[in-house]
Amino acid sequence: MNGRALLLWLVLVLVPVALANAPTGCVLIKNRYMDKYLVSSTSYDAERRHVSLDKTGNQHWVIRRDGANYRITHGMLKEELYESDKTQNGNYIFTWTPRDRARGRGWKITQSEQGYFHIKNVKFGHCLWAKGMLTNWVGAYANCDSNKYEWKIISTTCRN
Repeated sequence: MNGRALLLWLVLVLVPVALANAPTGCVLIKNRYMDKYLVSSTSYDAERRHVSLDKTGNQHWVIRRDGANYRITHGMLKEELYESDKTQNGNYIFTWTPRDRARGRGWKITQSEQGYFHIKNVKFGHCLWAKGMLTNWVGAYANCDSNKYEWKIISTTCRN
């Protein structure tokens, strides 16, 4: 393949990925590796709730543009999804209950493969990931290199 043909091939392959926009509005967020949905879970403390995975898609999220990035809010709780600096084999992911002071709440959402997205925290540069088959734990880690980091974002009806 000559240089021009290679360049044309790269442009045709890479440009659609770069230009793909994440669905916005009410969505379900499903991990590719675990085949489970992102949900808000138990309280961690007075200001934060854990985020985990569940087989049922009974909790929706709201994704909205925030400049060049996105913000993700739990649909019913109205709490922002954010990455904490608290770490144990990856940073913890919480929803922030005060709803007004969330740090680490901006996200870049980029298409990884047709129909799947990486959700990367702007502040830390870590991708949202599913830890593994033995746990429903969700964290954020510097890699974005497997289907544990890939999420299907499915438009849905808002439920209040």
